[in-house]
Amino acid sequence: MKAAGSVKLLFSKKLLLCAALVFLFGCQSTPQYPDKTPTYAFKQQTQSALFQSLKADLETHSGLTGVVPLSDGVDALIARLALVKAATSSIDLQYYIYRADESGKLLLWHLLEAAERGVRVRLLLDDMALKGADNSLVMLVSHHNIDVRLYNPSFERHFRTLAFINHFSRLNHRMHNKSLTIDNTLTVVGGRNIGNEYFSNNADVDFGDFDLVAVGDVVNEVSQQFDLYWNADLTVDINALTDIQITTLQLAEAKVEVEQYKLQHSDSAYIKRLLSSQLIAQIEDQTLPWYWGKAQLVYDQPDKQHHQSETDNILADLSLFLAQAKRDVIIVSPYFVPTRAGAASLIKAVESGLEVTVITNSLAATDVLAVHAGYRTYRQQLLEAGVKLYEVKADLELSKRNGSSWSGSSKSSLHAKTFIIDSSAIFVGSFNFDPRSAWLNTEMGLIIKNQTLATGVFNGITDNLVSKTYRLSVLDDEVVWHNDETQQVMFSEPDSGLWRQFLVDCIALLPIESQL
Repeated sequence: MKAAGSVKLLFSKKLLLCAALVFLFGCQSTPQYPDKTPTYAFKQQTQSALFQSLKADLETHSGLTGVVPLSDGVDALIARLALVKAATSSIDLQYYIYRADESGKLLLWHLLEAAERGVRVRLLLDDMALKGADNSLVMLVSHHNIDVRLYNPSFERHFRTLAFINHFSRLNHRMHNKSLTIDNTLTVVGGRNIGNEYFSNNADVDFGDFDLVAVGDVVNEVSQQFDLYWNADLTVDINALTDIQITTLQLAEAKVEVEQYKLQHSDSAYIKRLLSSQLIAQIEDQTLPWYWGKAQLVYDQPDKQHHQSETDNILADLSLFLAQAKRDVIIVSPYFVPTRAGAASLIKAVESGLEVTVITNSLAATDVLAVHAGYRTYRQQLLEAGVKLYEVKADLELSKRNGSSWSGSSKSSLHAKTFIIDSSAIFVGSFNFDPRSAWLNTEMGLIIKNQTLATGVFNGITDNLVSKTYRLSVLDDEVVWHNDETQQVMFSEPDSGLWRQFLVDCIALLPIESQL
């Protein structure tokens, strides 16, 4: 009896603590975002070695944008490290997720070395994935050449889960934009965050992703977009969010720890893979395969919730882009929840004579079950209307046999966000074909018109459909999956297991589509 009474007392105390915390956060008024000093992108350093190496190409292709596709995870990190190493004046980095793993640390060390050379480094990060990182961020900004700002942060830095629940309507809006801009001369835009799984360095999952290195007219547009977010009311300096103080001793200990870590990992298997990248020689020899064309940067406003009209958000720009298609559209989106309106638009496009192909994750490959629950609602009606659906396999052994860059992990998963029209123009960015990208998160991406590039990406996708995806169809009023490589037909979600299917069944009952 005493034990039972103790449990009841402990349970009551926890309830009282939770109630007190909820009351405390509930009493908070709408946050007043602290003032900050605006800063802006530097002008191009036309005398730098980086600019001089590109000068001839830029003069030859005046008014255009040149891009280099980065589909391989190792190459994608090598490109970022090489660009940061070449920086002489400024680095602007904007990401939704920045992990403190091997890939994140490699990039961070290069950023610190750049700051030591006198390069101004501005880090703009979404606050959602930074729980517990305040101490490290404050340590970073102790360097006089490094500034860190967080987008739409929680002003409660300890009980963040409770704060998120209480301020859900505000904190549910996140910055999903992804860019890395060097000297206002070169930029990387695409689908990758910073973390091992995005750069083929994760033992559990490897994301198939896609970026573009860009040079030319669009770079200044990316810098203007960065400045807009950097100076927006919703963005807050890390030092305005915490009273953490870093001592000289802590800084010294951190530097020693970094040097020890560098020595321990200097000959790691992943470092060796990076050093074997063919991209290194192309960078050194200045033989990168540039594709030149007219380009447009599309992005949301920082306060997206106040820009929901038909003309002032990325959804409007992408709708206009897709509406230009005359023959075919390919939509590559790891999280695909078209909604009723989106499904109707895709069906209408097919009825007008367009060939519409959608490539997304299978249940086994997805990392977000709720999104799959939302997507499967629309599968049958899209298939019956003539939309072609393919789902990416999560089969590691198959990926290895086909030489995929998605190998080396226990599961492959699609993360690229790419739309192609008529094999002549392509969008690459952070936008998923789902309600969250459309209405909740801020997004950005690059549209470039270059037939050679678009055709190459189109062919690369279609050539791998048989080996890397399941083709879906409707048979006897049921969705079925075709493994065209083995000529198998499956009547339930392949490779996913009963428990995973049961969870999706349960999630599908919830009215949460607007949050997916």
